[in-house]
Amino acid sequence: MSSAIFEKMPVPKLFWYCVLPGSVSMLSASLYIVIDGMFVGHYMGSYSLAAISLMWPLLAVFFSFSDLITAGSAVQIGIYLGKKSKIRASRIFTSCILLILFESIICGLGCYIFTDDFLIYIMNADEKTTAQGVSYTLSYCIFFPFVTLFHTSNAYLRLCGKQKFSMYLNVFVSILNLILDYIFIVYLRQGVWSASFTTCVSFAVGTLIGIYPFLRSQLDLRFCFGRFPLKLFFRMLFNGSSAFFTTNSWSILQLSVNSMLLSLGGSVAVGATAAVMYLNSVISMLLFGMSEALQPALSYCYGAKMLDRVWAIERKVLYTAASFSFIAFLASELLGDYVVPLYAQEHDIAFMSMMSLCLKLIAFSFLVNWIEICLDVFLTALDSPGRSFIASILRTLIFPLGFLYICAPIMGLNGVWLAPTFAGIGSAVVSIYLARSLWINRVRLFKVEI
Repeated sequence: MSSAIFEKMPVPKLFWYCVLPGSVSMLSASLYIVIDGMFVGHYMGSYSLAAISLMWPLLAVFFSFSDLITAGSAVQIGIYLGKKSKIRASRIFTSCILLILFESIICGLGCYIFTDDFLIYIMNADEKTTAQGVSYTLSYCIFFPFVTLFHTSNAYLRLCGKQKFSMYLNVFVSILNLILDYIFIVYLRQGVWSASFTTCVSFAVGTLIGIYPFLRSQLDLRFCFGRFPLKLFFRMLFNGSSAFFTTNSWSILQLSVNSMLLSLGGSVAVGATAAVMYLNSVISMLLFGMSEALQPALSYCYGAKMLDRVWAIERKVLYTAASFSFIAFLASELLGDYVVPLYAQEHDIAFMSMMSLCLKLIAFSFLVNWIEICLDVFLTALDSPGRSFIASILRTLIFPLGFLYICAPIMGLNGVWLAPTFAGIGSAVVSIYLARSLWINRVRLFKVEI
């Protein structure tokens, strides 16, 4: 199927056509993250989990540059495909693939150079944690282009209507990663370096498979070299600024959270929170997966000036996300204690107790975070980078950081774990206001009667 399905397929069918592959893809990706965390926590201990948690803010900064290009270009490509301008869309696609390849090489080198200084001087990590963090990061430094291009190729495949192919690819990569995890971590009993090495090798294989359909020139997008207007390039970067600042805001926030956890509860608190965030990633990635799976359809229909169809799709997204988030909250509160032992060594009672409390408190954020996630993608899809940027910076940095420093001094560790809920409430209010004002503006612009 081509991207034309976005305007021809009935909305309920289109929703599930996009969401099911996208959700399965994200579920498979989140499950391997969860199981990866189980392997590390159960076989290597809480200090290894802490080392990985301390390193990810730095890795995320370097990955954010590819997020900037991918998210921004996806909006422009979707709009041009909606306008039936496949040549211009293909030129953007080609230019962005080459740009991401170049910047990922530079970022890999940068990550290799700054890892030691980051852990020692910024995080004040001890010698053992630093050694494990450096070991974990090395594979990402080497495989940076493959990791970034894997996620980029997935986004472009969905734009071409290849949701099922993207789903199968993600499931394959996740299964491959789990098999390699078992071999290296459980069977061979390798160190923390193997957790990242297996992931990177899996992504490398996935990248080669994901790029292949574009080389055959059978999709709406193909490799096509040509003029790329500078104005369009800056517009693309502006559109992608939301994703860029979201990732970097998360890095800044995570640095602050880890520092607060170290001061209040030591490495055990960092490890316990890291383990919970592995579980939290399942919820977040499914919500992001569902929202981003519909982003090509939203951008396409917006480009085709079908605002009634845009709202029908987004309404379906919101209703589904709300239902899923409520179920996730109940599951975390009722079943959390059965999951905790999977992330800890049997003798580490203090770690398990802390992780259990952390999970039950963070679960309250599930009740509100779905609003901001869904509406942020909506703002980006409708080519409103300004509103999207405001929503993202408030959601990922201002509100979380503000409530962290308000709640932690008053409630200690409990305050750290409850801060995401208070931040989510603030972000939801702002996102609703921004989305409503945008929609009124677009309806007036296109003179569509809803």
